[in-house]
Amino acid sequence: MTARARARAAADRIPLPAETLVGVLVGVVLQRARPWALPAGARPIGAVLSLGGLALVVAAVRERGPGSLEEPSTLVTTGVHGLSRNPMYVGCTVVQLGLAGVTRNGWMLTAAPVSAVLLHLWVLREERWLRERFGTAYDTYRARVPRYL
Repeated sequence: MTARARARAAADRIPLPAETLVGVLVGVVLQRARPWALPAGARPIGAVLSLGGLALVVAAVRERGPGSLEEPSTLVTTGVHGLSRNPMYVGCTVVQLGLAGVTRNGWMLTAAPVSAVLLHLWVLREERWLRERFGTAYDTYRARVPRYL
């Protein structure tokens, strides 16, 4: 398998929530239409958040292992999944906040809470599905590990 094919296969396994992507895109579009710059100090904070969020997503994907994210065959409950039931979503939200800071985009920062609420609604549906799929194992995990942080 070529490096490009491996990169593409990895990208197919990393969830990029539409809710987060839309928030980023709305921020970009609004910033072009009516610029709203955050203070210069937002840039280094954003860089730290972006890298931290990305590291969390990468760790969660690695722990998840091979297989479909949409149809998991096992319930991952250790590592970052032992700290948060949704580390990939937390990481993506932190990346969105970080991108707002790095680009000093006030609109993207404003869109982040809306993206987070929409993502939360998705998580609630996903939790019902995981309960059906994994039963009491998921109930035990849910009682032990917080939804987000």
